[in-house]
Amino acid sequence: MSALMDDSQDERRMLADSVAGFAGEGRGIARARRLKAEAAGLDRAAWSEMADLGWLGILVPEAAGGLGLGVGELAVVAEGLGRDCAPEPLVDTVFAQAVLAGCDADHAGELLAATASGERLVAVAWQDEAQARGQEGPASVPADGGSGRLTGRRALVTPAEADVFVVAVGGPDGVALYAIERDAPGLSVETQPRVDGHAVLALEFDGVSLDDARRLAGGGAGDGALTRGLSVARVAASAELFGLAGALFEQTQDYLASRKQFGQALSSFQALRHRAVDLYIQRELMRNALRQAVRAFDSDADPVDLQRAAARAKARCSEAALIIGRQAVQLHGAIGYTEEANVGVYLRRVLSLAAWLGNADTQRREYARLTRAAA
Repeated sequence: MSALMDDSQDERRMLADSVAGFAGEGRGIARARRLKAEAAGLDRAAWSEMADLGWLGILVPEAAGGLGLGVGELAVVAEGLGRDCAPEPLVDTVFAQAVLAGCDADHAGELLAATASGERLVAVAWQDEAQARGQEGPASVPADGGSGRLTGRRALVTPAEADVFVVAVGGPDGVALYAIERDAPGLSVETQPRVDGHAVLALEFDGVSLDDARRLAGGGAGDGALTRGLSVARVAASAELFGLAGALFEQTQDYLASRKQFGQALSSFQALRHRAVDLYIQRELMRNALRQAVRAFDSDADPVDLQRAAARAKARCSEAALIIGRQAVQLHGAIGYTEEANVGVYLRRVLSLAAWLGNADTQRREYARLTRAAA
């Protein structure tokens, strides 16, 4: 059962059981190793299976072919996939879906349905290089589309296999969102590798047309859609980090219990017990922050409160997962640094995910900014 729920939540328990069945015996980490070693890209068979199980449509309304569930159900699935170190871009896709759900154009609904079925992959292109280095909010997206043509760059766009980009373009009335196909004239795509074997894209726009047919949302609708999408994605990423950290903690506990030195299990040494307790505390802090964020979405809290809850969860989960991951490698000793050790594969995923959509420091600044603005 997922650590994010209790026995009374039948729907979430069934989702957790389905993830456990999908994970099998190390299927996810096997795909993660292959991705790192071969730059294999998205495993389409696994992605189709996830679509058939309904996970790609958790947040998608039933009218668009989804399940019409909430962020709590999404968190259960993300946690389970994190525990298996599954490399499929669920949280990236959820980001795009949450943004599309706030758009008012008819073709936004069509794209949403296509993502739920797994037919299309959509990525959000919302920040340039300067923002990627620490600028938090969507309000600072450059106003470079006023001429009706887009010229500029977007960085850290993921998933790299996306065939459609939801591009945020700033203007006097707020952020407008446009759907730009990967093969659109004037668009150049550069692939950049990450430490965990995934890749991100850098997009170069050179006079790409921003006609009305590509417009998904404008003005306040674009701002609201992007802001909520960021909050949802940060909670989903936090849930995956929680799953990764939980698996790292348990693997380390098992290793300390089975490995002997001077005729005694390593887990019997007081110094190592203290370190294990410290990691347990970090995991519980993650759980508490994530549960608070899920409760905020379950209760349909004010948008600013949702942003704050998401920022708090992402800050806590990013920092704690990095602490647990690094300590897991150290506590495994020399074997923890080898390619054969599972803890190294998990840590590489933690390193990438902890930085995505803003690391712990960025999220704390975002939380402080929102708190000051609400005062």
